[in-house]
Amino acid sequence: MSASTAFSVVTPASLPAVAVVSLLVYLTSKSTSPFRQPRLRLPTKTSEPLHGKSAKDPFDLSEDTLIYQDGAPIQEERFWRRVVRLKIAYLVTLTLASVCNVLLCINTVQGHGVRGKSLTYIMVIPAHAISLFICAHNIRCRQVASNWAGIIHLSVLTFLQLTVLAILTLLPSTPMPSSSHESLLRTSGQVIQSIPVKTLRALLPLLHIPPMVIISFTRRGPPRHFPLNAIYPAKITTAVPPNDESLDSSIPNVSEEVEATVPEWLIFSYATNVVKKGNVRETMDVWNLPVLPGQMRALPSYQIMKSAYQRATKRLGRLEGFNLLWRLAKANKGPLFAQTLLAAATGAGYYLPHWLLREFLVYLENDTGRSQPAWGWLLAFGLFLSNAVIYVASGVLWSISTTMLQGAIKLQLNGILYAKTLVKKDTAATGESLGHGEKKGEEEGESEKEGGEEEVNSKTQIMTLFTVDVDRVIEFVFHEFSLIDAPIEIVVATLFLYKLLGISALVGLLGTLLSLPLSHLASKVVVDVQENLMKTRDQRTALMNEVLQGIRMLKFMAWERSFEHRIHAIRRKELHWQARNYQIEVLFNILWAVTPVIVTVISLLHFTLVRGQNLSPSIAFTSIAVFGELSYALTVLPETFIQALQGFVSCRRIEKYLSLPEIEPVQATEPEADITVTKATFTWPRDDSNERQGSESGSSVAVTPKTAFMLYDLTLRFPHGKLSLICGRLGSGKSLLLAGLLGEADLLTGEMLCPRSSPDSMSASERKGINEEDWISKDMVAYVPQQAWLQNASIKENILFNSPWNESRYQQVLESCSLISDLKILEDGDETEIGEKGLNLSGGQKARVSLARAVYSRAGTLLLDDVLSAVDAHTAHALLVNCLQGDILRGRTVLLVSHHAALVSPAAAYIVALDNGSVKFSGTREDFVARGLMSELDNEESAQPKVEEVDKAMTKAKPSHKSLASVSGSSQEPDSETSSLAPDDGDTLANSESAEGKQEGKQEGKQERRPRKLVEDEKRATGRIAWSVWQTYFKALGGGFWWIIFALGLAAAMLMPLAGKAWMSYWTGSDPRHPQHSTAFFVIGYAIVSIGGCVVTNIPFAVAYYGSLQASKKLHDAMLQSVLFATLRFHDTTSRGRLLNRFGKDIEGLDSSMVDNFVRSLSYGLYVAVTFVSITYVGGAPFIFAGCVILVIYYRAGSIYGQTSRDMRRLDSITKSPLYSLFGETVSGVAVIRAFGASTVSLKTMLRLADTNILAFVWTWTVNRWLSARFNLLSSAVIGVTAFVVLLSPGVNAAMAGFALAFAGTLSHDLLFMVRRFVQLEQSMVALERIKEYSELNTEAPEFVEPRPPKSWPDQGQISVQDLVIRYAPDLPDVLHGLSFEVAAQQKIGIVGPTGCGKSTLALSFFRFVEATKGRIIIDGIDISHIGLTDLRSRVTIIPQDPMILSGTIRSALDVFDEYEDADIFAALKRVHLLPSDEDEIVDESANKNMFRDLSNPVSEGGDNFSSGEKQLICMARAILRRNRLIFMDEATASIDYETDELISKTIREEFSTSTIVTIAHRIRTIIDFDKVLVMDQGHIAEYENPAVLLRDHQSKFYALCKATGKAEFKILKSMAFESERKSR
Repeated sequence: MSASTAFSVVTPASLPAVAVVSLLVYLTSKSTSPFRQPRLRLPTKTSEPLHGKSAKDPFDLSEDTLIYQDGAPIQEERFWRRVVRLKIAYLVTLTLASVCNVLLCINTVQGHGVRGKSLTYIMVIPAHAISLFICAHNIRCRQVASNWAGIIHLSVLTFLQLTVLAILTLLPSTPMPSSSHESLLRTSGQVIQSIPVKTLRALLPLLHIPPMVIISFTRRGPPRHFPLNAIYPAKITTAVPPNDESLDSSIPNVSEEVEATVPEWLIFSYATNVVKKGNVRETMDVWNLPVLPGQMRALPSYQIMKSAYQRATKRLGRLEGFNLLWRLAKANKGPLFAQTLLAAATGAGYYLPHWLLREFLVYLENDTGRSQPAWGWLLAFGLFLSNAVIYVASGVLWSISTTMLQGAIKLQLNGILYAKTLVKKDTAATGESLGHGEKKGEEEGESEKEGGEEEVNSKTQIMTLFTVDVDRVIEFVFHEFSLIDAPIEIVVATLFLYKLLGISALVGLLGTLLSLPLSHLASKVVVDVQENLMKTRDQRTALMNEVLQGIRMLKFMAWERSFEHRIHAIRRKELHWQARNYQIEVLFNILWAVTPVIVTVISLLHFTLVRGQNLSPSIAFTSIAVFGELSYALTVLPETFIQALQGFVSCRRIEKYLSLPEIEPVQATEPEADITVTKATFTWPRDDSNERQGSESGSSVAVTPKTAFMLYDLTLRFPHGKLSLICGRLGSGKSLLLAGLLGEADLLTGEMLCPRSSPDSMSASERKGINEEDWISKDMVAYVPQQAWLQNASIKENILFNSPWNESRYQQVLESCSLISDLKILEDGDETEIGEKGLNLSGGQKARVSLARAVYSRAGTLLLDDVLSAVDAHTAHALLVNCLQGDILRGRTVLLVSHHAALVSPAAAYIVALDNGSVKFSGTREDFVARGLMSELDNEESAQPKVEEVDKAMTKAKPSHKSLASVSGSSQEPDSETSSLAPDDGDTLANSESAEGKQEGKQEGKQERRPRKLVEDEKRATGRIAWSVWQTYFKALGGGFWWIIFALGLAAAMLMPLAGKAWMSYWTGSDPRHPQHSTAFFVIGYAIVSIGGCVVTNIPFAVAYYGSLQASKKLHDAMLQSVLFATLRFHDTTSRGRLLNRFGKDIEGLDSSMVDNFVRSLSYGLYVAVTFVSITYVGGAPFIFAGCVILVIYYRAGSIYGQTSRDMRRLDSITKSPLYSLFGETVSGVAVIRAFGASTVSLKTMLRLADTNILAFVWTWTVNRWLSARFNLLSSAVIGVTAFVVLLSPGVNAAMAGFALAFAGTLSHDLLFMVRRFVQLEQSMVALERIKEYSELNTEAPEFVEPRPPKSWPDQGQISVQDLVIRYAPDLPDVLHGLSFEVAAQQKIGIVGPTGCGKSTLALSFFRFVEATKGRIIIDGIDISHIGLTDLRSRVTIIPQDPMILSGTIRSALDVFDEYEDADIFAALKRVHLLPSDEDEIVDESANKNMFRDLSNPVSEGGDNFSSGEKQLICMARAILRRNRLIFMDEATASIDYETDELISKTIREEFSTSTIVTIAHRIRTIIDFDKVLVMDQGHIAEYENPAVLLRDHQSKFYALCKATGKAEFKILKSMAFESERKSR
């Protein structure tokens, strides 16, 4: 049997086989099976039972069924009627085709029997029958899934029938011209000549066209609309214009994929409207993009992964990473199975065009006169069709890999990581894991490698999991199918080459063995370099995070340059590893490119020289094309393997994090029971997973001071429904006790009975209306941490915190928390937006908003950690009377940690005093006083403040102005008065005129406009990338010499492929009967040209990589300097997550991908130019015209795609920032979220933000696929047209045709990748655009101004403020009104006044964070406006209320730049009483050792392993070491107990006796013995005199403030003031 006969039988024989498989799949599918009845689905919980009890999983969100649906159908009945009509039409038309086929079979069998082609048509009958059955069964279907499955089955079967029958009909009856060797295409005998058979044969494929067209127009489902507020966060939905069509329920807003036809789905036509919209709109917003179908949303993906992964209970050792990969595969088995099948099919199908190319060239070799053109037309059409089918299939394969798998796995990993964060123990990480080890030697690096992977514990490292590691995993998923199709390609290519070259192919393929050791070496070297690169990148990001977190401290201390040098040092190491990465990449690119060339040369050498065969064009060009395809497979395998290793490293890191210990589950408690602790020992949470793992890991985490501290043997009973006070000295364990009661600390021994909020408590409140009587829930808890944690939302939203809205209760809370007066002075009132942790609020305002959140909540139990320290004395009294003792907290259990024992104890039913980890006292106030533990109370019942006195004091000190500047949404530390203001032009939120005079106007204006935004929306550029951005990059790459070298290298690289193909054309076109050169000449020449090409084509990359390293350094340094020296206003209005995005993702893109996209864009552009010149050289004038038309089409499609793709990338970047901010916000505030029971609500918020981000991600890739599908089909047409032109040009021989078709084959690749790479380059330029934006910020005044002040300045500390006027913008009112006062050298001055009176503005003006509008400040005879900021700020010290210390060691926290001896540091620690002052003093440290005795003890990120009081004392010790003559203190002892405070006050008087001190005070006792007190009121100086003098004046405001503290405290204040006055005389 000839090949044609075999083709005529075997190919149709596949039809019934495919049809039977299709039928089996259809019948067994859940959605289409007629045998499966729908079963009632009961809700199941797949989560692990907790402690043997089946409990509802609070993180199971499957109840939200709406999100699983694609949307509400629009005109559903009309759609289904149309589908039924189309299916009936399909049945009729296919029945006609079946009848025709049966008639043809009858005629054929009657004439020739059952053989040959008669058998062919008989085999089509089962396929027809199965198609008709599927259509008939599916005709009345009204389920989208079943309808779509039926359409896919019918489309595949009908297309196969049409294609096979058309080819059989077009197959010529005459043999194909051939030479001595046999072609694969032959005919055997004559085809049936009878008229009826010929007619039926011609009619049969035509009759299949109507059913094919009909099924191609049958849609998947009806158009759908989905409510935006059900999937996107409120911030998005409120920004949608009211008349936008996405809100109209009668207009579809869900992706057209849900209603696509099969052809539209295959070539991504459902993205056409998105592309058009992106081309005409200036910008694309979230609501302009169609909503994704249900299965591509965040919640379904999270639920699938949650079910697949279950819950990690222990470390898995060597299985870590593998287990996660298996769970991911299990969760995505459907797309993975489809990907595997398609990869296998395309892996084999890639060589079909090459086989047809060979047959086409064989035809041209043997029919130079084109005597039998039918074979030429058939083969030319086959070239087009085979390329088109393969490209469509590979497009679907890439779509599965990106939009389906990458998108789903990204959502799944983010979901389970976030859910883990909500239940993981909040362990503190030491500074060593944060990358501050640049001073350490290489030995440590060696030990780190031996010890295994670093721990994932710090907040920055956890953020890296979300931002970097997840991306690395999905990057591997992007290329994962190469592990399937590449081996198949290698096998098929080997068989094909053996058919072409015989044994020579196998000889040449032995050369591939060279790549095996190279691949092994590459895997080791590349992974090592990549890990080092990632480690240094993590270090830089961690240090950058802390620098941005402590930017105010850096500016106050003038440390910008010092930390800039630190970051530069890590950056140099990072670029060193990036350079090593580039070197290895170039080297291995050359080696991997040379390997297939060597294989080709060896094969051709053996074929021509050893075996003496003639190398014809059909063999030569086909072999080179196959070797080219093989080189891709050989190259992609090691690359994919390396990516797999990198992804696996990230999988291990992620799974290690998922295996970390979790907090104990919430247990039910008696609703009315007391809170009891029995023989309990608490310690800060520890990560004992390494201990459980044992010797497997061989490494351990250094124990931090926080983890070492313990509370021993506690037995306490806090009465239900009463106020209890917890007091004690600094570091005695008060916060640890609260953490233990919350379940945030480890309970080592004993028992505890305390209510805890269920993770879904807040979510349950959302689902039901709450009556006033049922408002308080006894099993819910509220928690106010010592360091306020506030969200980036309005004040109102922070107070509500997802609790139900109750207006009367809300107003009551505002009044009880003393927030009414604060809200009056804000232009937007409670709608004023604040940043996370409220950096735009004063310390007192933050504390009261945080308290209001707890008071408003439904919690029956409130745990308050030192909420009174940050507020003024009169405010503390007001909070006690109106809040803690008020109606709002009546009947609720309140545990208050406070140093204000004298103030709170009369109201406390139970008092606990702690001392160094043990209970010093527990009982009633009477017992407390009786034991002499608080003699200052003097048993005075009258110590309670009088409400009228408080009101009077507040009235006298009514605030008039508070400017709010916005802050980073993810800052770690709260800030104080001195860091709360940094306004810029036109951005203040309130004016300085009296509140009474402006109130009505404000109320009216408030209704007319939306609240002012504080944290500015991230700017998004529009249109094409600006030329200035390109110029920035081009200049950064290098100068004129670099560009000359680069241009020469690029030109040489472009000419090498042309030279190789031209040489091959010259070789194969020579007459073998009259050779001009020997075969060895041709082979060696080809080897030289090919191997030289491999080297030369990499020269532009080597040159460009060098330039890229220079550009990366310049651009990063420029942005770093700009950000460090930007105004404080910029940092207050810019989210820290946004800045980290610039220094993380954008810089990473600049380092790694931008230059590659740049070079490849140029390369592919020049390749396309060379290709067109080559093809037109062969085709002549007709092809020049055709080429120009095609170029216009390509340009048009590319420009439309480019605009949309750029905007998608920008939108993707913009939507990432809120997601990353939420990650950071949750990592830092997880204790508060868990305490309130808001974990489930936070998870829902995260999933909504993830839906917003994945929307841009999916549409970016879908638009990419849209372009690829069209370019590939167009390129297939170019190949087909080229073949037709060759057929129409008899003068073109096989060698020239092979030359032209070889270039036409690369054209599809080059044109597509030219556009795609250029668009990727533009997308990379979006990162540069963002970097450039932050490199051109408004900066502060110069660092230095000549002449500089003397080195000893200030040597006296004398201050003169003369007529100082401050305003934030020329068109805004004054904030400070003509202040004038003098401070003599060495005087101690206290500044007091209510919030908003101008204290903070005055303090900031001394550091020139706000510049004087009028007047001046003179320090020791020098006007501070005439000197540089560094000179000013480095000579003046500030000790902030909320201190910031960097991670590392105690020594590095105190001596940041290694300037002092250990003895000096120990002396400073003793001065601030962190160490005993007397070395001979015996201190019992058997329980909890004083960690300050060892300066090498670690400090965790942000100093979280120390209390606020300890951090304040560390900052004071740092100030003692500096010993400046002028010191500002912003309530530097607010978080310190009174006893330590008195000792510190003594230290201040002694250590800073020669310094001038200006203190902003909340505790009047702190400054009562100072030389003078400056009382401020509405931006004016109300009083400025000695405290004793002011106390004698009963009309003074200072007297009113002191009296409002209560009789006992007032008595103490008077005695201290008069005693100080007496001593000073």
